[in-house]
Amino acid sequence: MRSNMTQHGRSSVACKPARWGGGRKASAPKIDYPHPANLEICYRMAVYEGSGEGEACADPFTTEMKMYLEMKGFPHKVHLVSPENPEKAKALPDWFRRNNWDGVLPMAKYDKEQYKLGSAEIMMALEKKFRVPLLVGGGPGAGRFRGRTVKNLTLSLLKSVRPYDDTNPDWTDLLREFKQLNEYIVGCHGKEGDYMKAKKFALWDIRMVPALYNLLTIANYFKKGFVFPAEQCPQLRSYLTHAFEDPLFIKFRPTIKQLVRYYEPKLNVRVVLPEEEA
Repeated sequence: MRSNMTQHGRSSVACKPARWGGGRKASAPKIDYPHPANLEICYRMAVYEGSGEGEACADPFTTEMKMYLEMKGFPHKVHLVSPENPEKAKALPDWFRRNNWDGVLPMAKYDKEQYKLGSAEIMMALEKKFRVPLLVGGGPGAGRFRGRTVKNLTLSLLKSVRPYDDTNPDWTDLLREFKQLNEYIVGCHGKEGDYMKAKKFALWDIRMVPALYNLLTIANYFKKGFVFPAEQCPQLRSYLTHAFEDPLFIKFRPTIKQLVRYYEPKLNVRVVLPEEEA
């Protein structure tokens, strides 16, 4: 089957991404299991031209943090911050100023003066202490993949003037990562490639899916010629097709406009979007 991931890197069944809810409060039903007291989360504020009121930026760390908290059901308060902006910095919570000099985001505060920086550290700390509902870590070998390689390669690949072929070491590194991910998917779910039907996201999925979605969605907007290697990685393609349409991910995934505007300053490129995507 021909993959429509060749068109702007999007899945053949992908629907129009929904805008995130980026409000300053996140409500959750009352829960009867142990959870962090007075949990507060700082996300990076979207500061691109045309960004909406109360909109978080489209980085994959924010997306994965939102997905994790949704799955755990933890009540929490949200702060949207912009530490680099002198005017916005005045509104930073005092506990952020005292404990996060480098402006690492997301950041969490909970219980009695517990502070964690970065989505990976936050999820690891909360999962270790609050095991209900339990989120599995992934299948055998899951520790090899944490999304960092894809996140790093997204920027270096798009900054490179070389095409998406064997002359580009970033592309060969990414292709190797795709193949290893494909082998992992086969090991977890079999050669049929069906994405975990009737099974919720694991922590592994939360770390990987936002990074892969960002890359596949915006690659051709910044440098034409990106084609997902569907023939070499058929199980990974099937997995992503399902994962990108998972209701949990749909709830928090950024729009194309949000993603493009997020990456523009990082790549020093201005993209003119089609009217239906602007």
